[in-house]
Amino acid sequence: MNTRKSLNPLAIIAILTLLLPVFAWASTSTSTSTYPSEVARTGQTTCYDTSGAVIACSGTGQDGDYLAGAPLPNLRFINNNDGTVKDSLTGLEWAQDANAGGAMTWQAALDYVKTLNTGGHNDWRLPNVNELESLVNAQLSNPALPQGHPFANVQSSYYWSSTSYASNTHYAWIVDMSYGYVGYYNKSYYGYDVWPVRSGQCGSLGNSVICLPKTGQTSCFDSSGASISCTGTGQDGDIQAGVAWPSQRFVDNGETVTDSLTGLEWTKNANLAGGYKTWQGALDYVKTLNTGGHSDWRLPNERELRSLADYSKYSPALPTGHPFTNVQSGNYWSSTSYAYGTSSAWVVGMYGGYVYFDYKSYDYVYVWPVRSGQVGNLIISSTTTTTGSTTTSISTTTVPVTTTSVISSTTTTAAGGSSTTTTSAGVVTTTTTAYGTTTTTACPATQALGSDNPKLENLRSFRDSKLAQSVLGRKAIEIYYNNAGSINAALERSPALRAATRKVLETIAPMVGRKE
Repeated sequence: MNTRKSLNPLAIIAILTLLLPVFAWASTSTSTSTYPSEVARTGQTTCYDTSGAVIACSGTGQDGDYLAGAPLPNLRFINNNDGTVKDSLTGLEWAQDANAGGAMTWQAALDYVKTLNTGGHNDWRLPNVNELESLVNAQLSNPALPQGHPFANVQSSYYWSSTSYASNTHYAWIVDMSYGYVGYYNKSYYGYDVWPVRSGQCGSLGNSVICLPKTGQTSCFDSSGASISCTGTGQDGDIQAGVAWPSQRFVDNGETVTDSLTGLEWTKNANLAGGYKTWQGALDYVKTLNTGGHSDWRLPNERELRSLADYSKYSPALPTGHPFTNVQSGNYWSSTSYAYGTSSAWVVGMYGGYVYFDYKSYDYVYVWPVRSGQVGNLIISSTTTTTGSTTTSISTTTVPVTTTSVISSTTTTAAGGSSTTTTSAGVVTTTTTAYGTTTTTACPATQALGSDNPKLENLRSFRDSKLAQSVLGRKAIEIYYNNAGSINAALERSPALRAATRKVLETIAPMVGRKE
């Protein structure tokens, strides 16, 4: 009879740490790297033609085809039942009532949030433009928030951010929760709303999937646009919330530039296409770059394109000293359709960093190709072999995978952009696909225990039923599989390490999975 042994938290810690020495070895022995602020998916999963009709996504190169970025958690927003809501994507905590203060001016919004710090939490503030935009889901409109969210009184209008508009500092950045626009308006206007936020942990050692970056703004301005001291203002330049940018934000690779903040790689020439394109023309143009060299160039989604923006700069809104050439101050196409009117697509204006939409047939928009970053999912499955045939059954575990950091043991070519994972008798053999390239890596647990070891089933059960059900657990799985190649190499090189790992796994496996 199969029974489930109660899981002690110490067992979780043990299995997460049993290969830490190998992880440390892998991090110093390979060219893989991590980035402080991975871009999250936009939420768009559907594709549309230029007339706005729904079409199959495969091969379109649209946002819904690639699903680029860190996956959004299944349980995105958690009601704390105390008037606050936790965002498990970013770690931020928001007021559940999205209109407690009503409409007001920008300075009144900053002042109102300070009144919330008289008891309980003392770190309520007006969100910066990056934090406010992070709530938006590009698949939806009116409101542009994930379905089933627990917020109350979400207004179909703009909300104030704490970030001033660098080009005209008596304006501040605003985000429209009805459709997802990111724009700016006069700070003295009394008609926009307030949505207080407070900080939370982020990253693999915290309790969120991603860490939002700083906006770049370090100065403060009053409502007339005059420069003032930041201390105590509650403005973006005062709080400077978010992950700090690397000291060398952009790395010049010659013809490409890597963003050390997000891990995305861009063409160095920001007008490589040589002028304007329609939206479909932009999608088609980027595909022509995949005939040699890299095979994963694509049109960036709206979030990836906006991640370049430095909100302390304008014309262009890029960090000082960036290595890009031919940056246009006009609009750039994203691969993300405008959910409210799908015959339009989102554009990002590099003059200041705003997000708006243009008709897909409009031909006065530029193209800036991108590659790398996280694309698609790693899907864990099992394979059963019978006489003369192979049957693959896919489990319910979907693990995010960063295509740039997977180290492979074998590589084959496959059409399309799917992701699969198979096992013979062990925990997993991973297969990840990024625009026509399939990579296979053996699971380190199988390497250590041997593919016929029955304890592998315990480990797989623990992975699917326990680890995959939490943010921290999914991050641990991601790290494990992204480093599988390096771990296997270390086990192969050191019989002593392989023996020690086997001993630990055989000790832990009965504690965490199914037991006879």
